Amino acid sequence: MLRDREKRVLVIGGAAAAVLLLLTFVLIPGFSRIKSQARAADAAEADLAEVRMARPEIERIQRETGAKAGIVRAAANVKDAPLTRITAALQEAGIPQAALNIKSGGARDGERFREESFDVRIENLTYLEAVKTLQRLSAGSLPVTIRSASLKSRYDDPRYLDVTLRVGFLTPKS
Repeated sequence: MLRDREKRVLVIGGAAAAVLLLLTFVLIPGFSRIKSQARAADAAEADLAEVRMARPEIERIQRETGAKAGIVRAAANVKDAPLTRITAALQEAGIPQAALNIKSGGARDGERFREESFDVRIENLTYLEAVKTLQRLSAGSLPVTIRSASLKSRYDDPRYLDVTLRVGFLTPKS
């Protein structure tokens, strides 16, 4: 049998071992989990604050998208071909048929719209005419989006440009 002193040492040692095990496997991991969850909560709050700051921009983009969708739906009722409509819009902008070359680039289906792609090449434009043409196409009544624009100064007269546009003509997905 154990003496009283040995019993006390055994009890104290067991208690110390229990305290060490409690610290090692319960308290320390619990505190680190609390810290990591606090960091995650702070990161989530920062992300939420950024989304709240971006809300006016998101709403503006949604309004513009809705307006563009309305133009696309309205344009679906017109029976003219997209190539004819783009050519007519450019000629109304004052670009002569001789300076205009349009090639079809194929079609692709998006989430809500079908986009027919056209490569539009316009020669001998002034800088002002080029800007007005871009504005007329992108903000006009045609359901188009300008995917890319390449402006090259002419080698024979630097006052004039050759403009190459990748234009997507949008139609409702059927």
